[in-house]
Amino acid sequence: MSFLLPAVPTLTRRNLFKIGAVAISGFDLLPMLRPLNATVKEKVTPRGTAEYCLYVFLQGGCSHVDSFDLKEGKWTPPDFDVKQIAPGVKMPVALFPKLSENFQKFAILRSLETWETEHERAIYYMHAAHGFSPARIKEIPSVGAIVAYESSAKRKDSDFLPPFVSMNYGHNQVRQGCLEAKCGPLNLDTRGGDLSFVVPQDEKSRFERRISYLNELSKLSPGAIVPGTAPVLQANSFRADALGMMESPEIPKILKLDDSDKKRYGDSGFGDACILARNILGAERGARFVAINHGAWDLHTNIYDKAQKSNQYTLSRDLDTGLSELIADMGRTKTADGRTLLEKTLIVCLGEFGRTPGDLTVGKGRDHHRFAMSALFAGAGVVGGRALGATDEQGGRVVKPGWSKNRSMYPEDVAATIYSALGIDWSKEITKTPSGRVFEYIEFQSGTQFLDVSEIDSLFS
Repeated sequence: MSFLLPAVPTLTRRNLFKIGAVAISGFDLLPMLRPLNATVKEKVTPRGTAEYCLYVFLQGGCSHVDSFDLKEGKWTPPDFDVKQIAPGVKMPVALFPKLSENFQKFAILRSLETWETEHERAIYYMHAAHGFSPARIKEIPSVGAIVAYESSAKRKDSDFLPPFVSMNYGHNQVRQGCLEAKCGPLNLDTRGGDLSFVVPQDEKSRFERRISYLNELSKLSPGAIVPGTAPVLQANSFRADALGMMESPEIPKILKLDDSDKKRYGDSGFGDACILARNILGAERGARFVAINHGAWDLHTNIYDKAQKSNQYTLSRDLDTGLSELIADMGRTKTADGRTLLEKTLIVCLGEFGRTPGDLTVGKGRDHHRFAMSALFAGAGVVGGRALGATDEQGGRVVKPGWSKNRSMYPEDVAATIYSALGIDWSKEITKTPSGRVFEYIEFQSGTQFLDVSEIDSLFS
């Protein structure tokens, strides 16, 4: 009689590596089980305190330890004129005299972290609130485009400005992605560019003749372009929107840069952008999201060298003058419903990441640093005169979150705060995308962690 003996597993070296790899991978992916098993999303309640958002982006990455999270050491130049402007809050008053004097009008976040330290990827993340994905780059919209998309139902017949206006951005601007082209930004250049949307009075008759000729020529389009198809409808829509803006009697005033205003705002490309932002939002003619790009903050070398064209002094003073005057003017500007423009606008000012803390590098500058950065918030119910969160003695790591989630704040939380203030449910999704993948306004899986994303509630209380 023969017996079938049970198979006894033999642990060979090859099997050991196979089993080990599976075990390690399975353990690494274990956190994925929680969100995959979740079937009901947490209900969010947008705050709805704002109608507009002004997003000031400090491209290159502003040094937090030399600005809004100042850390003193042997590296600190004596002429920074460091003073305590509130309990636990020091500022280099020589660099930010106006903002220091008006600290009650804004709040500082000092417990932000980012996911990226490479410029292009970091710029993308801070504008899209999503990680850079080559496979999805053409379909993921920016936060400004989402705001434009969500505000479409609020547009009035009298609105002629595009919902998303930006200034001084370049080729790497994050645009509308999978949304309609009308959700994309209209980019203006105040750094010597031509604001050619204003038709001079003596050119109006000529302009009207050219439009008439263009309309006639469009009727002679090749047969391949069939009237009523999507490209033709989109082109017609663009033309109608552009003409509506150019023909408005209000546009010359909105895009005017008065000499006295230019001087008061610092007589710089950034200051001019702040003037236009004030005019565009104050007109209340359809613009909901205005973004200003303030570049040249990537100071790897000679950060304190006043002989350089761009340094911590020049950039800080441009920001201080333009932003402080803008906040002050918005606080004085009454809107149709009786509220001030500042009460109706959430202002967000931040960069790509922080800079390396402590002593300067061998190049006498600061390198990229993702584990700590600062941001400035104002308007739309933000309680000013406070610094939320804290970093360690040198500004290298977050040691005090300063909000209800008891962790560092991330770009996703900043985006959720913008959406919430504007009354937008940040848990929404767009299902029809070119790739077929669902686009979530904000993802729970971001960077290297799983986040319970939320608005930064402590800003408003």
